[in-house]
Amino acid sequence: MNTEKVKMPDIDISNEIKSINSREKMIRYLDGYSAERMEELDERKTKRPLVKSYMLEHVGDNGSQKKIRDLLAEFRIESQEIDENLYRIEDKRTNEDYMGFLEVFSPRYFIFYTLHLSDKADRWVKNLVFSSPDLDHVWLSGLTFNVLWQRISQISKPHRYVSILFVHESIYQIDSAIYEDENEDDKEISLSLEEEDDIKVIERRASKFKLVDKVSIVQEKLTKLQDLYSPLYAISQLRFPSPVGQGGHDFYDNGKVTNRSGNFRDHRSHILYVLKIYDELMKKTEEKAWYSMYKETITIPGEFQKLIGSPVIIKFSEPLNKETFDYWIKSTFGRLNNRFRLWGNPIILGPTKIHVYGVDKHLWKPVFMELTDKHLIAIVPKGTCGNTIHRLICNIQKYIDPAAKAYIGDIEYKSMVEQSSKEVVYEPEH
Repeated sequence: MNTEKVKMPDIDISNEIKSINSREKMIRYLDGYSAERMEELDERKTKRPLVKSYMLEHVGDNGSQKKIRDLLAEFRIESQEIDENLYRIEDKRTNEDYMGFLEVFSPRYFIFYTLHLSDKADRWVKNLVFSSPDLDHVWLSGLTFNVLWQRISQISKPHRYVSILFVHESIYQIDSAIYEDENEDDKEISLSLEEEDDIKVIERRASKFKLVDKVSIVQEKLTKLQDLYSPLYAISQLRFPSPVGQGGHDFYDNGKVTNRSGNFRDHRSHILYVLKIYDELMKKTEEKAWYSMYKETITIPGEFQKLIGSPVIIKFSEPLNKETFDYWIKSTFGRLNNRFRLWGNPIILGPTKIHVYGVDKHLWKPVFMELTDKHLIAIVPKGTCGNTIHRLICNIQKYIDPAAKAYIGDIEYKSMVEQSSKEVVYEPEH
């Protein structure tokens, strides 16, 4: 049953959001609202949408961040401050809908809370990110989710149930020319597991299924299953079991989090936990990857320029065939709106080798890449957002090679995630 298929006028949701004027009232209201939805989930009769949160990334901590009011005002979205670092969001472009609340976790990270249906909320957030070079999603790759799963197994009781959704679709592997003119967004794989009668039959690799089992069982079996079937590395959604009751919190690869528990405070504490890990990972990847020149004085009179930084290397588990490689390049650099959010003019160096002196459309900063049928190598200059790296890895695992391995210089990306997660302690909110 799709619990989001419920009927409730937007005006009712908007009015309820409008009536809340402090952090305490927001948390208390969403706590009670979540408890009611949990009762409905138990009865399989959800009458109203679930609470959803979206983790968003802004400019790094370099003093050039825009204030949230100024950033959203460019799109006729009004931010009404109701508490310290907490805003009520009204969209003046529509029917002056109150969309939800935006909490500033740090100058770099925002959390958007909403009660609207997923279709509306997902589209609203996606359009906002695509329209603003200052914003990006928080990107949780399959490599990151595999580490987060290990943290779940450590902080959750063995008998609790965990939910993992695996999604991989080789959208660049085509079986005929009929897909040449499709809009890339139209090919986004649905996260619904329900049967759909009007789906076109397309012959390309696609895996989408959900695993729900006890933490102890998944802990014993998952690694073995991944070794047997590589799409199981492409985790796209992971549920953190709630330690204070039934259900849990579904984290998606684009930073969306759905509250399927009866406790909003617990929902918020899990988001803060993951954001802290992500922030540590961001700092480590930028520190290691950023390329720059600096002057270094030596004992011999004079100075010389020293290059610092490491390449981002993503190695494919097996070579791409030429048709897949060509369509990937055409789809990414031949379309203004592509899921990699990159722009550039490829320089062809061989049948399956190109160089791109491009830009990341998040902040419009440079990124230099070599793409072949065996790997992607990216040079990320200082000042280019580290989110570029996480987005690349996330989308390559989801759409090209689920078993791809990533490195920042000589350090494996997964080990950087593990180190980042070890430096953060989960602190439940009471």
